[in-house]
Amino acid sequence: MGCRLVRDDITSIHGEIERSIGHCVRTGTPPNKRGNDINHEMELGMSTVWQLTLRIAIVAGVGSSIVGGESAWAQGRFPSSPIATEPDTFDPPPSPFGRDSAPEVIELMPEMELPPLSMPLGFRGENERPASPTPPSSPSDPTGQSGGFEVRLGKLYHPNDERLAVRDEQGNRVVGRYLVGSGDSRIVMLPDGRLEAYEAQLTTPTDDPFVPMSMNEIRDRWLADERLSKLGMKSIQSQRFLFLYNTSEPFIRATRTILETMYPAVRKYFQRTKIDTHEPEFPLVVIAFATDDQFQEFKRMPEGVVAYYDSTLNSVSMYEQSQLNRVAPQVAIMNSISTVAHEGVHQILHNIGVQQRLSRWPMWLSEGLPEFFAPTSTGAGAKWKGLGAPNDLRMKEIVDDVRQGRRLGSGKQLERLVQLDVFDSKEYAYSWGVIHWMARKHREELFACIREASRMQPLEFLVESNDAEQNQANPVPPLFENQLGNDYAALERELSVHLSSLHWTDPVENQVHYVVISGSKVIMTSSPETVQEVRKSTLPLRTFRVQSFPNRTSAMRAMQAITR
Repeated sequence: MGCRLVRDDITSIHGEIERSIGHCVRTGTPPNKRGNDINHEMELGMSTVWQLTLRIAIVAGVGSSIVGGESAWAQGRFPSSPIATEPDTFDPPPSPFGRDSAPEVIELMPEMELPPLSMPLGFRGENERPASPTPPSSPSDPTGQSGGFEVRLGKLYHPNDERLAVRDEQGNRVVGRYLVGSGDSRIVMLPDGRLEAYEAQLTTPTDDPFVPMSMNEIRDRWLADERLSKLGMKSIQSQRFLFLYNTSEPFIRATRTILETMYPAVRKYFQRTKIDTHEPEFPLVVIAFATDDQFQEFKRMPEGVVAYYDSTLNSVSMYEQSQLNRVAPQVAIMNSISTVAHEGVHQILHNIGVQQRLSRWPMWLSEGLPEFFAPTSTGAGAKWKGLGAPNDLRMKEIVDDVRQGRRLGSGKQLERLVQLDVFDSKEYAYSWGVIHWMARKHREELFACIREASRMQPLEFLVESNDAEQNQANPVPPLFENQLGNDYAALERELSVHLSSLHWTDPVENQVHYVVISGSKVIMTSSPETVQEVRKSTLPLRTFRVQSFPNRTSAMRAMQAITR
């Protein structure tokens, strides 16, 4: 869901501007490969980015800018859920491997290298651009099925508790909250929590009260959406969340547990920042699809996006089945839990008074905070670890980056990170590291950054962008510098020391591994699917034995014992 901004006073504009405001997404990218080391491809949907793409185009001689947000979850259609099921298990033989035959060939599936966990949608390289937004919606299409709404780009107006009477899609008069004005456009918050844009002449100021819909009314409104009704969506309600789903029951139960457990911890943390938080005014809607196809049919998304929070619909969308579950089930469990937690944080912040709808925070803060709240544990009992625990998936990515040659201490990495409004892969991991470091070593400075960001208003970034272009000789210091200064070399060295001191568990090393004897071959893998494939390919009367081990190291020792 996005919005279309139309500038009346420009006759020709050249170029394209990338900006982010509307969606939080989590995406997956293909794994890095080292020669032929990686025998089985996998995709991790772990990145996130607040995105509303501002695109300048020329339409019939009149410049217009289209703002559109896109997002989704990794691709593929597979039968098992990373949250709902444990990895496949196999009965071990009476002795470690028996003595039916001596292995002649050893086939080692090397340790997986985590793919880039944080490649944001549309910013995967200078030559790759976001997919073009779908046509904008109108007031008669508040569901956003057409992908956005149209807003006149002009002077911004931020009202103070004003209401507007508008017509809904059935033509009924409703009272909405006036969120922000831009030129002749009015962005209105409707009683179900969605945002819609109206031309000024289609709105009427009113003193009538704004009355949010009840959870049951919002549930019925969503379930009446043709895209959901044909899927036979069910619903579950909790104190704050409304879940619409056709996934497995274990998946939605796990999702509900994560979000309901996380909510009080997140709100309590932000209360410590001295921001005036409040309970959500609307139910927090979570839409969970069983398959990627259903997810894509609900709203077409670019390849690789895994889940998103849509600030115009005020909902989180995701789907259950994951390709990664075929290759690394326990990492898939971690990834799924982390995805649920991360998107939940974005939704919570927009509903408790911390972040204003349609506002844009600095990327290092807006994405680092959800990662700070979303660490998951390893092992068969993978779960949300709680607020501020080391994020094993992110630490793995940082350590791999350092091993590949990254050197921290010059200050260049940190300075670049806090000034970026477009992230590449590793920046998501480092933004988590910066937030974790500040929360432990510079808490008051972090709280001050959050308070300042909390005051950022809807669409305010548009004015800031124009001001920055006009005042390039005297740029405004970034939010980070306002609190910690600009001695980036010293700060980066401190960050490096902090990250080096953390105790974390390698999520790849510490997942279940299998050692398989198939005829004369010995194979080690973390993939139950590979074990099943080897089982099917083993000729009749040939030896087939398999043993599971809690981690890669113990599996490797078993292989060494076999080959002595």
